[in-house]
Amino acid sequence: MEIRTVTAGRGWQWIKQGVALFQKSPLQWLMFVSMLFVAIKVLLLIPLVGLLVMLVLPVLLVGMMEGCRALEVGKPLSFGYLLSGFVRNTAALLTLGGISLAGNLLVVLVISGIGGEALTAVFKFMAQQKVTPENVHEISDAVSKATASVLIGWALSIPLMMALWFAPLLAYFNNLAPGRAMLYSLAACWRNLSAFLVYGAVVFAALMMVTPVAMAARVLDLGVWLLAPVVIPTIYAAYKDIFDIDAVASGTPPVESGGV
Repeated sequence: MEIRTVTAGRGWQWIKQGVALFQKSPLQWLMFVSMLFVAIKVLLLIPLVGLLVMLVLPVLLVGMMEGCRALEVGKPLSFGYLLSGFVRNTAALLTLGGISLAGNLLVVLVISGIGGEALTAVFKFMAQQKVTPENVHEISDAVSKATASVLIGWALSIPLMMALWFAPLLAYFNNLAPGRAMLYSLAACWRNLSAFLVYGAVVFAALMMVTPVAMAARVLDLGVWLLAPVVIPTIYAAYKDIFDIDAVASGTPPVESGGV
């Protein structure tokens, strides 16, 4: 299976294509994401059940990718597509969900182990908003340790995110085993880093614009959910640009092609 290498400008094209897919059925996209938002928030309140939600996220993601595929050929977007991942390559998708869960828990443990106390001290200071000559050095040390722990966490989470970005789609559409799907995803993200930098910059700017809404609502991840109806189709656009959706998984290693 071929991995295409595209130009940096394709990152912006992914955004445009995602917006176009959203505009084909905006009401249904909003209903999709709203339903998932409410369901996940409720399930996360139940001990242990929240962990199961993480396992099925790749299954739900590929269902929405099937929805994108349907919109491309002029078919209506329906809730039935959300179940697609439960009837095809489900074991591989659940495995990827487990890897994502374990990987993110490991990152959190590393951050807590390195700077847990420092992070607690920083949050306490932010709540009190009181600086005195006696605690200024303590606060400075806490901020330094907290920053270092967060940076280490980012360094660990970015490769994990790259390996999982396309993995569910590759497992579902291209029948790749979880390990190979993650390898191809990591290679694709790395080879197209310039396009992902453009794409990431646009998404980050949009996230900063909706963050005040999330802060006002006191729901920290609300900004992500507000952007989801548009961002989710962009994942499909990027996947189609880099991979062949109808390619048959093979035993050959990833192949790089020229610029598109």
